[in-house]
Amino acid sequence: MNKLSRVFFGLLLLGTLAVVAKGFLKPPQPPLRVAFQVCNSLEENRQRFEPLRAYLERKLGRKIVVSHVNTFDFVEMARRGEFDVLQANGYIYINVREKIGATLLAREVKSDTGKDTGGLVVVRADSPVRSLADLKGKRMVFGPVFSPGGYLAQYYTMLRAGVDPEKTLGKYSFLPGAWQHEKVVYSILYGAVDAGAVKVGDIERMEAEGKVRKSDFRVIASSEPVPNCTFFALPHVDPTTAGKVREALLRLSPQDFVEVEGERVNVLRRDGVSGYAPASEAEFDVLRRMAKESNLPPYEKY
Repeated sequence: MNKLSRVFFGLLLLGTLAVVAKGFLKPPQPPLRVAFQVCNSLEENRQRFEPLRAYLERKLGRKIVVSHVNTFDFVEMARRGEFDVLQANGYIYINVREKIGATLLAREVKSDTGKDTGGLVVVRADSPVRSLADLKGKRMVFGPVFSPGGYLAQYYTMLRAGVDPEKTLGKYSFLPGAWQHEKVVYSILYGAVDAGAVKVGDIERMEAEGKVRKSDFRVIASSEPVPNCTFFALPHVDPTTAGKVREALLRLSPQDFVEVEGERVNVLRRDGVSGYAPASEAEFDVLRRMAKESNLPPYEKY
């Protein structure tokens, strides 16, 4: 090997070593912190979303650290930067976006109700209450405070019908603890209240699970459709990362399985959705209008 060849070979070797060293010395990406809304209970959340966590971790090639957050804690925790990507209902989304900023990623398409949900005002089938006007002086219970289908939609619908919950109802309340949506249904069924705010699809799901009979209830008012849950990223998340999460969600199909605790699990089936769809800001304007006209967060004026 002549001198020129040795020099060329040496430079090539140094370049190769530099590339290898750069790969070894490059700091690993920090975990992506994903927060999931607790809809019914912490245990149900963990069962539902662990396969999705594993799927995202595989697709992104990056560790995913999960937290499960109550609806009323999202805004303050997001303000403190405790997570990067959120899965939550549309009402939480507009609150976080208004106060902190956020970027939409993808909307859930539920297996039963599709991209949208809605709010119902429900009474027992044998109740003398036939309309919203009949609720004067009656007892009513709402779902979670930050639920679009369990509180905001019904509150707005009542106001639009000239029935101000603050002035018309004898009393209204919110139920504490887990499984609040189901507790509303049981409160109506067992006569603890005269009416309740029920999310579209909940009674049908409970009937399918053998918990109640749909024939025991009557709907006296329905809201217009509102968006189901959505994924969104906080402002500090770079566009590349946000785009990768969006793409992974939109590409999720019924053929995607992961292994969880030694079991092969279908990601979508466990998640209770048929897939994810693109999301646009205009789709959430209905919630903004409802909150503004109801004087509710994030647009409340005292």
